[in-house]
Amino acid sequence: MLAPDYLDHAPDRLVLLWQQVEDDILRDVARRIAKMDTMTPTANWQLWRYEQTEALRQDVVKKLARYTGKSEAEIRRLMQEAATRAMEAEDEIYYHYGKETTPFADNATLQALLNAGYQQTAGTFHNLTATTANTVSGQFEAALDRAHLKVNSGAFDYKSAVKSAVDSLADTMKYVTYPTGHTDTLEVACRRAVLTGVNQTGAKLQVARADEMGVEFFETTAHGGARPSHAEWQGRQFHRGGAVDYMGKHYPDFEAATGYGTGAGLCGWNCRHTFFAIFPELGAPPAWTQADLEALNARDIEYNGGKYTRYEISQMQRARERTVRKYKRRYLAEDAAGADTTASAVKLRQARQELADFISATGGRADSSRTSVAGFGRSASSKAMWAAKKAATLNETLHMEPQPVTMKSISNVKPFACETLDSSGQRQLQNAHKRLLMTASKQPSGVEVGRLFDLHMKPLTQDVIGGPDGHTVKLPNPTEPYVAIHTHPACGNFSNGDLSNFANTSNLKLLTAIGHNGHVYAVEKTTAYQANYAQRATHQLDRQIKQLALSSISNEQFLEKAEALISECLKELQGYGIKFYE
Repeated sequence: MLAPDYLDHAPDRLVLLWQQVEDDILRDVARRIAKMDTMTPTANWQLWRYEQTEALRQDVVKKLARYTGKSEAEIRRLMQEAATRAMEAEDEIYYHYGKETTPFADNATLQALLNAGYQQTAGTFHNLTATTANTVSGQFEAALDRAHLKVNSGAFDYKSAVKSAVDSLADTMKYVTYPTGHTDTLEVACRRAVLTGVNQTGAKLQVARADEMGVEFFETTAHGGARPSHAEWQGRQFHRGGAVDYMGKHYPDFEAATGYGTGAGLCGWNCRHTFFAIFPELGAPPAWTQADLEALNARDIEYNGGKYTRYEISQMQRARERTVRKYKRRYLAEDAAGADTTASAVKLRQARQELADFISATGGRADSSRTSVAGFGRSASSKAMWAAKKAATLNETLHMEPQPVTMKSISNVKPFACETLDSSGQRQLQNAHKRLLMTASKQPSGVEVGRLFDLHMKPLTQDVIGGPDGHTVKLPNPTEPYVAIHTHPACGNFSNGDLSNFANTSNLKLLTAIGHNGHVYAVEKTTAYQANYAQRATHQLDRQIKQLALSSISNEQFLEKAEALISECLKELQGYGIKFYE
């Protein structure tokens, strides 16, 4: 018997290996597309296209050959480990009831089943990877044709056509073709083949052991997040060879009820359930009560105003993990092609933040094996993070080094007179700023903290903590007028993102930014506020910052110019009924 958690992570090492192959191929494809010479006559273009396609095909074959030995060795290791675990767990049940079993290592029948399982799993995956060279080269050829046509039509310049082709392949390129014609990625094919192979082999070993021991009854395992069709039979007891009534209880037929032996059933495609022997006459109680099973599938996880089952939440998390991996792959492909990576870096940062927020809100856990990309290490991650900061909202400051919160910082917080709050509210705001700095002092370096209040300074939220990757805090938008306060770890002025959010959020009346040094910046909408003009000004600022980020100036020049743009925007906003306090 193999635990669902073990089955969930069993393929991880092999999946990472083939992800590396996949990502190496993608970067090779991107580099070749970037070399496209659109200025040659058609005859020369056709010859170059053919040569590149054949060269790519040969490179893919060589890459696969380098990894095949490692893959087969890992499949054999994994199958041996899984089979040993399954038999040890199963034999514990027999030992508990005083039944002696033949040692797994000495049982020729079981060893033959294990070897057959390895051969079948390795063979299945080998057959799939044998289609990779043709699958990839066909898509490469089509991408070249589309890019060439775009440039020749005059609708796209060379750089735009290359970037479009690279992004498309990064998002959609397939690497294996099934006999049915269905195509898929190497990582998905690998996870599916290995998980299915491991679980089916373990199941065959358990059935063989049950035959040896004369077992008539099985119980299935259960886990949270089971697909609905499997939730119907998980954690229940069955009879082998037909339904029976035994000792006052009804036992459905094992194969008919669970679909064991079919792709869609127990131990089938991507299934993490298994089963184990039970002996009703010896007093074996069910491992799962009806209450336990109902709890596994209860809609008891709250997210974004709704309630979901663990399965639904797991699928929502998988979608966000795929988005993170998508933009990592797109970033690396663009980088390999020498294309502009700014948009991908920004979207990657947003995707990471959304995943972190989702995991935090739903009580899940991060699974790095599902978001990793070979080649996207510390260096690439740092480059992408900087590009995102540079292009989006300058983080929360124009001085990127966060400062620590000290007792002096907290004592430096001063009240200020504003229209939104009376004198009592202004004192409460000062105290709220101090408390927020205390909370910020307990967070990792650079992480923002925020909180919302109504116009009487009654809290509308608890302290909201920014994500560990993006740092920037995301605050909700209540339906009533409110005050928003948040920290700026690097002690800088408002970012263009802050100002844009303030101008475009009608209920946000007062926004403050508290530096970790205790200095407070604030913007306030007065009775003379002109929303249309303010929104137009912040939109123009966003556009200017984005254009500046795409320029070739140094980081220092960029920060200096961006700071000047924000200062000019703040002056303009004061003419549209916004007060600025510093």
